[in-house]
Amino acid sequence: MPSPAAIVVRRVREAMLRLVHPVEARISPDGRAVAVAAAGPEGAGLVLAPVPAAMTDRAAGTPVPVPRAASAPAASTDRHSPRWLPDSRTLLHIAESGGPSGTEVWLAALDTRTGTVRTVVRAPGAVEELLVSDDGHQALLLCAADGAEQDGMHLGLPVRLGSLPAPERFAPGTGRRSLHLVDLADGAVREAGPAGLTVWNVAWRGGATAVATVCEDTLPAGYYGARFAALDLDARTARTVYTPRGQLGAPALAADGRSAAVCEGISIVAGRPVVVGLTTGDTVVVPGVEDATWLRFDEREPGALWFAGWDGTGSRVGHTGPGAPTRWSGPATLGGSGYQPGLSLSGDGLLAATVLDAPGRPPEAVIARTGGQDAWNWAPVTALNDPPDPELAGLRTEQILWSAADGRTVQGLVLSAGDSTGPRPLAVLVHGGPAWLWSAGYAPGDVLGLAPALAAAGYLVLLPNPRGSNGRGLEHARAVVGDVGGADLDDVLSGVRHLIDAGLADPDRTAVLGHSYGGFLAAQAAARTDVFRAAVVVSAPTDWLSFTHTSNIGGGYDRTYAIGGPDTPQELIRRSPVFARGGSGTPTLIVHGSADRVTPVGQAQELYRSLLRTGRAPVELYVYPDEGHEFTDGGHLLDAAARVEQWLATHLAPRPAAARPTAVPGDASPEPIPGTAPPAGPEDVTPLTSSGPAIPRPASAGPAGDER
Repeated sequence: MPSPAAIVVRRVREAMLRLVHPVEARISPDGRAVAVAAAGPEGAGLVLAPVPAAMTDRAAGTPVPVPRAASAPAASTDRHSPRWLPDSRTLLHIAESGGPSGTEVWLAALDTRTGTVRTVVRAPGAVEELLVSDDGHQALLLCAADGAEQDGMHLGLPVRLGSLPAPERFAPGTGRRSLHLVDLADGAVREAGPAGLTVWNVAWRGGATAVATVCEDTLPAGYYGARFAALDLDARTARTVYTPRGQLGAPALAADGRSAAVCEGISIVAGRPVVVGLTTGDTVVVPGVEDATWLRFDEREPGALWFAGWDGTGSRVGHTGPGAPTRWSGPATLGGSGYQPGLSLSGDGLLAATVLDAPGRPPEAVIARTGGQDAWNWAPVTALNDPPDPELAGLRTEQILWSAADGRTVQGLVLSAGDSTGPRPLAVLVHGGPAWLWSAGYAPGDVLGLAPALAAAGYLVLLPNPRGSNGRGLEHARAVVGDVGGADLDDVLSGVRHLIDAGLADPDRTAVLGHSYGGFLAAQAAARTDVFRAAVVVSAPTDWLSFTHTSNIGGGYDRTYAIGGPDTPQELIRRSPVFARGGSGTPTLIVHGSADRVTPVGQAQELYRSLLRTGRAPVELYVYPDEGHEFTDGGHLLDAAARVEQWLATHLAPRPAAARPTAVPGDASPEPIPGTAPPAGPEDVTPLTSSGPAIPRPASAGPAGDER
């Protein structure tokens, strides 16, 4: 019979699978309706919601009536990327369906007053971006061809429009992403992207001018070295206007076509906005803005930008103009396309729509005024998860700060449930990237979505944002370059010690779990230290030498983080968990998808066999068929959650007193990987939910406050 904890883990994980996730919210130009792309257990589709009359400030007073559920072509099973035309009545979107001959993709137009749908054109590939010209006469599609590698930080699977070819062909130039211009009146479509270049992100307002991040390589590895270019869609040429130090994303283009902006960051893009004069060639880094993920020029104030992005473990919205409207920041995740903070603004800029996901508050589409007394008071316009699932009630989310051995302040979140009179078993879940982050949300989904489930089962769950993470500025995100698995691992271990010293975590019942780069850190901690009684490694790079030659981001990722290269293979080996030694052995469970192209399944097999050969601790490997870098099959997620819970229950079971260590375990590695120094400096926790007590600070802690 399953244990009570196993039953709780399954129930909570099932509840998470029942959530409907609003992926993107788009407000109509007249500010009277919001179109929401939503994904849930029944599939993906569109929801249309009216904006309350009190929010519109329009003379008409009553919003245009719209149906709650948008219709689409009968064969469609997936609808996404809603984009309004200037008439605020017609909604473009992408419709997809799967059949015996493969996936078909259409650009469709929905009349929101009558509910009728017109198929504009069959798309020449998987549509990754849909843009509409300011005059509403044309659309621009960014399409990935059949066989193209999906963005490595998403699924790690190829774009598959037809059946799996036999044999599958790999050759330079195949699987490219390109641009296609569509006339919305007659459906005429023509290729418009620069010949011989891959387009990763694009901004366009109409006409022949666009700006994009481009490179020659078709693999996601090339994305790490993409440059910013001005495109002539008629001539199909590209002119480089900015070559970055890092990676680029979130481009924006001014209405007059004279200026463009782009975010410059590292790895998963969140960074500093750079404004480029397309005619002058001038470049200016916008001062005082960090971790931006979305940009838009404010046409009412020339040169000014709206931006959204990360702010610690929360999100923020701002404006760069001298008469900047009220800004907003808070302990919540504002979701846009790509699951990064972003907004949609009405034509006059007075209303904003987005998706808000916060502790104790299920994700819903929301709107707010951008100025005035009620600015940024987010009001829901959907009720996709009403009432909230009782299985997810009672979770507490709290922000926590601690100091690493070198004095750097590290930030994270702690999840817990119920009351406890003593130390709890501790589960440390490490996110991927590393330039991603744990942000304040209803049910954090990284690392197989285990954080809420383990917290509900009685674990204290630490979600650390070590150096390398977004949310604390570009310097913090770049601090891991040249030192992967070094000081960032110390940041995680220092967080463990912080909770142990506070009397909240049981030092003899600690586990580390990680996905992708977080799995790399978990594998390093398991191999090089004796801090943890159990480890779970999910979809992780474990051998950087083979990774650079087999991953679809290999050669780009490892170069970005200065892990090593063809001339320094010994450095790639030195930082690989398959070769790591130091600890006495940590029981390690490895979980991987068979179809993962970001961290190919060979990475899991190498780690399994290396640990098996050393024989110092139990190790098991589970490979799930047809899963990529992130698991998407609900049955596989439930099965993996059950196996993880069983692994932790087995290896974190209380030991006899005689077998317990007499001190908190430290780093046993002979190599200089820090992790044993006690914390020093500011420490603080801030409750992000109103229910339940905050985690107490140790008596030595300084005053409360987020020292960003």
